Amino acid sequence: MELIENFETLSEAVERIHASKWAAVDTEADSLHHYIEKLCLVQISIPEKDYVIDPLIWLDLEPLVKALHHKPLIFHGADFDIRMVRKVSVFSPKEIFDTMIAAQLLGYPKQSLADLVERHCGIVLSKSSQKADWSRRPLTEKMLDYAAKDTHFLKTVSDAMRIELDTLGRLDWHRQSCERALKGALITREERSEGERATAWQVKGSKAMRGKALTILKELWHWREKEAQRRDRPPFKVLNTDTLLEIAQWAGSQPDAVDVGLMPNAIRPLKQEYREGLNRILKEADSLPQAAFWQAPKPTNRPKWGEPENKKLLLLKAEREKIGKELNIHPSLLATNAILEALILAKPQTRAALLSLDPLLPWQVDLIADSFLKIVSS
Repeated sequence: MELIENFETLSEAVERIHASKWAAVDTEADSLHHYIEKLCLVQISIPEKDYVIDPLIWLDLEPLVKALHHKPLIFHGADFDIRMVRKVSVFSPKEIFDTMIAAQLLGYPKQSLADLVERHCGIVLSKSSQKADWSRRPLTEKMLDYAAKDTHFLKTVSDAMRIELDTLGRLDWHRQSCERALKGALITREERSEGERATAWQVKGSKAMRGKALTILKELWHWREKEAQRRDRPPFKVLNTDTLLEIAQWAGSQPDAVDVGLMPNAIRPLKQEYREGLNRILKEADSLPQAAFWQAPKPTNRPKWGEPENKKLLLLKAEREKIGKELNIHPSLLATNAILEALILAKPQTRAALLSLDPLLPWQVDLIADSFLKIVSS
């Protein structure tokens, strides 16, 4: 392993990376410790060499990124790593092999990088630095070793998985899925949908909430964001989401709830320094605009959804479950619930019409077309 901390060694590494036939890539960030995450390390493995590159010492990564652009790249969970590199440079890989996607398509019960390395290399990776603050310097030898091993075994793992995918006739499934993942990773924050931006506060567990409780939850979420930004801490380290839900549910059911200190003891004690802001939200809750779940504008010609559509949805889910079980893959890999609902409303009659339902991929259509089209047209 070679730690890259200056321009001279980076230039030498870039030359070797540029000449290599492939590269395995990973990154480390500090999202567990700061509000705005930073790219803290870039790990790259090529034949017979592992590099750990430190971008926090003002290295220009543009030459490195250019060396990677037209090269087959290996990732485990490419989406995060590509987005992190794009924070500091224009990064648009042309071809990726994602071992996480491969594990999903092969139906592995365990799909973490550590699980794949143990399965294909017989080596147990240490998890000691999994939650480290990668923005701190100097880096320890243990941290550097952990970071380097995140890419060191990726080529061996990907080669073994490529053979398995090919044997099962799923190599093209993987190629198509990686292309879709890459396309998604290249979408900027500004290009994301209105729905993604408008629903950030609608946390898991909030769908059953209504009225005052939902309004309080929305205000609590925005308060937490501001507090986390002010303290430069991840939001969950200010208040975790379960606590937000508990406060909102309790306050929403209490007509005169104005003090979080009066919550039942079953709820985790809150820091005194947070109480002023939280109590202000509770006191103002009745005068705030009532929150509601964001819904995408419905087309004026959108077909109605009734009992016949509900029955078709149940049939499609059952068929999806059956096919997934036969293939030993998770049913959602065939089609998400949103796709099933879109399929029912669109009423496609042909495979070509199915393919037009973005983001269904050709391999998915090949597997579901015959049975799904029968159900939709019944």
